[in-house]
Amino acid sequence: MSYMDYNQFKAIMAENGYQKSKVVDVYLNKAMHYNKLIKSIKANTKDKEPVVKLKMEKFIKKYDDARIEAVWDAISVAELEKLQGWKFIEDGEEFILQLQIKYQGKLKEATEFEKKQVELATLYEQAYKKQLVKEN
Repeated sequence: MSYMDYNQFKAIMAENGYQKSKVVDVYLNKAMHYNKLIKSIKANTKDKEPVVKLKMEKFIKKYDDARIEAVWDAISVAELEKLQGWKFIEDGEEFILQLQIKYQGKLKEATEFEKKQVELATLYEQAYKKQLVKEN
């Protein structure tokens, strides 16, 4: 996994025609959280002894790796949403409604793939709501 800043993220999104969605924002908020942790560690260790700074480098690397992973996860979700033709949070209810119509209310008859899409939409909705609560 390579380094990723916001400009690189935007370029990848634009190049591939991916759209920013609420799920993409969930991952970007996660990345911002890690970035804040890194900045906090650096600010709190800038006047410390070199040995302390050295010890904190492993935490900085750990959080930076997690930040980069979160950005790539955002890109992966954007790709998946483009491929499936709908966004997990914004269009999830409509997708579930269409499945209920398709299977006449018997969602147990849905394919495993459709069930996983419903499960992901539900989990992403919960994660999004959880982040909204934390922000307020």
